[in-house]
Amino acid sequence: MKNQRGVALLTILFMVVIASIMAMGILNQQQRMLQEGSILLRQDQAWIYAKSGEYFLSELLINDARNSKNNDNLSEQWAQPLPPFPVEDGTVTGRLLDQSARFNLNNLYHDGAPDKEAFEFLGRLLKRVGLAPELAQSVLDWQDPDDTVTGAMGAEDSFYLGQQPGYVAANRPFLQVEELRQVRGFDQRSYDLIAPYITAVPYFSPINVNTASAMLLSAISDDLQISQVQEWVNQRDQGMQYLDQVGTLWTQPAFKIAKKPDTPAENIDRLLAIQSEFFQAQIIVSLSGRKRYLTSNLYRQGENVMAYQRHQMPIPALASSSQNALELLQQAIKQ
Repeated sequence: MKNQRGVALLTILFMVVIASIMAMGILNQQQRMLQEGSILLRQDQAWIYAKSGEYFLSELLINDARNSKNNDNLSEQWAQPLPPFPVEDGTVTGRLLDQSARFNLNNLYHDGAPDKEAFEFLGRLLKRVGLAPELAQSVLDWQDPDDTVTGAMGAEDSFYLGQQPGYVAANRPFLQVEELRQVRGFDQRSYDLIAPYITAVPYFSPINVNTASAMLLSAISDDLQISQVQEWVNQRDQGMQYLDQVGTLWTQPAFKIAKKPDTPAENIDRLLAIQSEFFQAQIIVSLSGRKRYLTSNLYRQGENVMAYQRHQMPIPALASSSQNALELLQQAIKQ
């Protein structure tokens, strides 16, 4: 009887141990599920905050279209970065960047044909930043639908298939600027030099002279002095005196030399504007010590704004791009 009672006691103790282990396992699993659920909840909450930031920035563009239909410039409310907006356990901040302040790579080929003036403009811009202007040939070949090589630096499938690993030309408009790194002649260094001045929006987009940089505007003509253009840009931004029509640009001392008798004004004016249609909203949500990013490419037509592309990759700091642009400008002025 004593032996039987001992065995029963050991069995009960063994069952208690097993039950305790199982209970601890269930408790740990529940804690993990709660933690994972909390993370998913925070992610969903951050996404909602980010979309709300996009909506708010879109409303700024709509209000701007209603109240200021003559031009878009950097003194307007949409161009100012948003201060951090407090939310539960975090903040939301954002800003709008004018994509029309850059040269659109897809201007080179549109409406079924190459654009001669846009092609020449890109060549001058490449030269301004220290790259070979002939690289515009490979940029055009990357997006035009034919297999005909343009010039000595052009490239089609026969060139790209010979790379390691091999690939083919896109033969379509650029979907994003980073795609340029796949084009012949563009390594990381050359891409970094040109990246601050280019964009890739789906439709023909003229450059807004009220928001463009001096480096970009100096590509209007090889005869322009970048130091004089920079001085005009400084006066434009500091004095908040913006153009109400493109033709006024040619009356400015820095740009008078660009109007040659053998260069029809309409050919250059077609590439320039005083209003913007394409913008990029950059939103950062800081929640519970974590950050979530949303970059939305926006198209504004009249008083309607549409997001045509979104991604959630980390947003690069502007400091490096601005510093790079400043260094390029200083080098160009010295030359």
